Amino acid sequence: MKNLLIACDFDGTITCRDTLHVIVEKFGVPGIWDELEPQLRSGELSVEQAMEQQFASVRATADEVLEVVLREAPVRPGFCELVEWAAARGHRLVVLSSGFRSVIEAVLAGAGIAGVPVRSHDAVFSRDGCRLVWSDRGGPCALCDRRCKRHDLALYRRSEPVVYAGDGVSDRCVARAADLVFARDGLADHLRESGVPFVPLEDFHSVRRHLERVYARAA
Repeated sequence: MKNLLIACDFDGTITCRDTLHVIVEKFGVPGIWDELEPQLRSGELSVEQAMEQQFASVRATADEVLEVVLREAPVRPGFCELVEWAAARGHRLVVLSSGFRSVIEAVLAGAGIAGVPVRSHDAVFSRDGCRLVWSDRGGPCALCDRRCKRHDLALYRRSEPVVYAGDGVSDRCVARAADLVFARDGLADHLRESGVPFVPLEDFHSVRRHLERVYARAA
């Protein structure tokens, strides 16, 4: 079987619920995402602009945030097994996220997952407010004109086939750089409307089985 680079979005992909939404619904303005999402999908707002508006009202300590996230945003079934399978087979698995490193690492650790590289933004939480810390994604992408995840993927990409799993607007551009895409929710809708092939993502057990079937045959 060929060695693979498996890149996964985090919120709503690795997790069953988007941790950003969980945090805002608990500690910010409930329902604000419903107001912002149409503007985000249409391109009126960038991911970063939407997040700034989402988190402007969040008031909570890091401990309070992590307690809620760990309780309400579990890892999607099969992801732990996918991580183990990838390590045993020599595949590289990385997380490319527009979420927060401190939250991502806590969720992965809570699921017993260690050693998975993470590229993401971060946040500093307090009762006085929330400060978003943006990662370096280089200059604007030549395709989407945003600082997108293609920059992060390029940091890891070598010569092996690239598999991408995602669910949202921040995954649109980077998904088109992959050899095989697993998609759900808004990303699936976007790729379907654009005529871009993908495999529906329900859980990571099916992802692993699909990879074994497709790339074992191609090797």
